[in-house]
Amino acid sequence: MARSLRSKAVRTLDDALSTHYVRQEDVVRELHELTRLLTDRFDAEAEAVAVIGQRLAALTALVERMQDELAELRSRQ
Repeated sequence: MARSLRSKAVRTLDDALSTHYVRQEDVVRELHELTRLLTDRFDAEAEAVAVIGQRLAALTALVERMQDELAELRSRQ
């Protein structure tokens, strides 16, 4: 009986004070959500950087080919 009364008192007190403090479960849940969002964003940014790197490598190869062709044309003159 005392345990039941104490449990009810704790729940009542918790409900009454809940607007004045944050429950640990809420903090943990929000931290998990924030971690998920940041991980998703970092993954997306890493993928974007990889794509940019591939495009730069392709452009570099194209410029090198153009330089080679230009050097060949100059040597013919």
